[in-house]
Amino acid sequence: MIKSPLDTTVKFISLSAISLALSACGSSSSDENTDAISEVSNFPSVIIGQVSEVSDNAITINNHIIPASSAEIEIDGTNASLSDIQTGMYLEVETNGSQATEIEYEPLLIGPVNIDGDTLTIAGTKLNNVQSAGLSQGDLLEISGYSDSTNSITVTYQAPVNNPQEELELKGSITHLNAQAGTFNLGDLLINYQQADVEGALNNGQFVEVEGIFNEQHVIASEVDAEQTPAFSDNTYTELEGVITFVNNTQTLITINTQWQVTLNEQTQYEDGTAANLVTGQQVEIDGQWQQSNGKLLATSIEFEDTNTAPSTSHYTFSVSGLVSYANNTATINGQNFTLTNQTQYEDGLTAATLDGQWLELEGTYTAEQALVSEVDIEDDNNTIDLKGNVALNNNGQASIWGYVSEDSSLAQFNGQYVDLECQWVSANQVRACVLDD
Repeated sequence: MIKSPLDTTVKFISLSAISLALSACGSSSSDENTDAISEVSNFPSVIIGQVSEVSDNAITINNHIIPASSAEIEIDGTNASLSDIQTGMYLEVETNGSQATEIEYEPLLIGPVNIDGDTLTIAGTKLNNVQSAGLSQGDLLEISGYSDSTNSITVTYQAPVNNPQEELELKGSITHLNAQAGTFNLGDLLINYQQADVEGALNNGQFVEVEGIFNEQHVIASEVDAEQTPAFSDNTYTELEGVITFVNNTQTLITINTQWQVTLNEQTQYEDGTAANLVTGQQVEIDGQWQQSNGKLLATSIEFEDTNTAPSTSHYTFSVSGLVSYANNTATINGQNFTLTNQTQYEDGLTAATLDGQWLELEGTYTAEQALVSEVDIEDDNNTIDLKGNVALNNNGQASIWGYVSEDSSLAQFNGQYVDLECQWVSANQVRACVLDD
């Protein structure tokens, strides 16, 4: 099987059949034979996506009905049959162009559920659309679905895990790394990796996959994968469908489902919309070429798709400019820390080693615990700066955003709001004339 640490490959389909999958979350396979098998001989070599229907001889993903009666099938590392596939599961399917040759399913998460009122999480990741009836605190749950923000998943398939010694599968960004103790956190779960097989370097902010056993409110990891290098061939034609979770200010870089980074250029074509429709929460279908050198998809076309939920500006993307000090994968502006990760894109010839002492623009996503940098650019003009994020009172009672305060109190009108501002830089951490950026 062609694999990547993000369980992603040539074609990612996340929402094309969302209404069906959400209404039948966890349902069994269809009992009807599929007579109208797609009459094509040019299926992508590898497809990964959400199952909308299964018959005794075919599987349907993103409206492609793929013959699968002779496919080798594996579910979470165990040999299985087509009847074991459930609607809503995300699958990796290899084809020979006309039929499926191999099908593999790996859960997005297997872990203990934390219940706080109406909010359910696993490893700090909020579960949307989960069926909570009968669930109790700490129950183990298998989840398949798609990430729609830095700490949120829409569940398209779920199943209880009755074996307390079942191996957990967790994904997320590292916080509270303690290399000496051999521990870190994924959300509210403590991971002990002292005896684990670790691939790649571990740093705060690093996106990792963890396998291990739940033991006394923490996870004893057996494997930690931090390399995150997709195993695609260069220039592979790729079709990717999902939700935009990050857009940079110049609209040249977007992130899909918090994992896939897609670059855009002047040749990128738009269908059913324009570049102005590139906003977080928007569902898109992207055609492009996979670039092995930088691990990104170069989009040739982007189609904006209709969804039941209107796109909205998410309150977890940020932008900030300023004089940077850098050490240990952390860029600091005005005493505010921004974590650089394996997904950080460096522009203008920058590298992590050249950031210290430069005036830069940082963009990315953030949670209550840390801000993760998606892109770093040199900021040539420091007279006017863009600041996107939450305005709040600092310890001195001044309205502040990313450590900046306004000498003319122009930030005060935005206190308590998430805003995208344009401000005039004055000196040090002072700005003035802050207005909403149209």
